[in-house]
Amino acid sequence: MEEIHTTVVIDTPAFVVWNIIADFPKYPEWNPFILKISGELKIDSKLEMEIKLANEKIVHDEFVVLDAETEREIAWGGKNGGNLFGVEHRLAIQPLAYSRVTFLQTVRFGGDIVSLVARNLQPLLGKQLESMNVALKQRAEQSWKENPPPDKSDVAG
Repeated sequence: MEEIHTTVVIDTPAFVVWNIIADFPKYPEWNPFILKISGELKIDSKLEMEIKLANEKIVHDEFVVLDAETEREIAWGGKNGGNLFGVEHRLAIQPLAYSRVTFLQTVRFGGDIVSLVARNLQPLLGKQLESMNVALKQRAEQSWKENPPPDKSDVAG
């Protein structure tokens, strides 16, 4: 099995990051890697995606939701050609403090031809995962800055 990991620290609460990564219709507004994603965020539901590789190639594919834990993790995966090649993509939110999280992406490749395919995909995906991390960080931190929680002193007691 081959893996790619990327991480970024985001200075917002987990719910802010979750609200962005779980809002599939808005991916085209901010995500340079996953250009389009449609489907229901529910385990065993199908997702249709349009992704952009680092070589500018656009790939259309279908995946199945494997995990969806609010404010924690989204995962999807799929197989091509039976057991020839499979991929699993996890988006995880790990709280460090109330308004700081680590966002972790893990892509795992498996199957009979993984050594041939993964070698070619790693450079094409790694850069795009990093660009998605940067875009997510910018969007989340801007959203948090523009919509902070109410100041407790403003609340009538």
